[in-house]
Amino acid sequence: MEYDNFVDGITPKAMDSLRLPLAFDEAAHATALDIDAFLKQDERPAAALDAKVAAYRDVTLTHLLSHHGKQSFDTNLFRWPPSLYIPKSAKASDYWISPAPDDHRYGLDWTSPASATANRASRNDGTLFSFSQLDNQNARSAQSSESGLGIFYQPPMTLGVIDFQPHVDCSGTLRTLLEFFPELAAGYVEVKAQLLLAAWQQIPGGFDLLGFRQFDVASSGRRDQTFGPELRPFMTSFSGPSLSAPFVVQRGRTYLLGVVNRVSVISTLTSNTGKPLPAISNTLLRVWGSMNCVVPQIDVVTKRIDIP
Repeated sequence: MEYDNFVDGITPKAMDSLRLPLAFDEAAHATALDIDAFLKQDERPAAALDAKVAAYRDVTLTHLLSHHGKQSFDTNLFRWPPSLYIPKSAKASDYWISPAPDDHRYGLDWTSPASATANRASRNDGTLFSFSQLDNQNARSAQSSESGLGIFYQPPMTLGVIDFQPHVDCSGTLRTLLEFFPELAAGYVEVKAQLLLAAWQQIPGGFDLLGFRQFDVASSGRRDQTFGPELRPFMTSFSGPSLSAPFVVQRGRTYLLGVVNRVSVISTLTSNTGKPLPAISNTLLRVWGSMNCVVPQIDVVTKRIDIP
């Protein structure tokens, strides 16, 4: 390679690194001819052919590896995105090219109330399940149950506003059946599936609720005895601004940012005279709802920095 004396700090050695690999490799060509010559023979022992093919393979591979480029880059440019949070047991390589810091994985899960034993929440895989049903012994009482998970967030700015944006996939079923004739009833029932985004400040011994935002996922609508039995499945997904809530945050404080799966049963049922209904069999009165959710990732986007 011809070149002038090095300029601008580019040395002859550096210029040599620009040499491109040869398209024609003599050793590879020779072993290829050896294979071709062997194949012309009438008697071709398989072991002998394998040896010649192996020689060709090794030579060409050596040629390729000797010119294999080695990309160098600053790993700091590929650090885990500060806005991205994932389940505790999730595979970080499914999201990014570098490992996820421990403080960027889901930190807490919970269910409520204590009587909702069917509910499940897992910070490990980001799943939530809530189930709620009408109390047939007290048909006018409302019922609600929740499952939630959250991340712990420590703001890098003195004062600012963040946007809490979980990605959530939901599916569930809403059931209404009111066929307890000849008993007549006034009022209605309604089953709702909702997602809530909330922020708490961590304080000694617990959490202080700062605010929340509610999103309707599915509803049975108001149903009374004039409606026939209904079993309504639903499925939907949310991400980005379609499921987000802004919160004011300050440096030096720790926040729990959570997404909650809530299923509620609302009832105003009474007898046609306004008195409480007697206990009714589940074969005649069934009102319930369930919702499964998967939260594969959570984004915390900085909307505004008031004081850096």
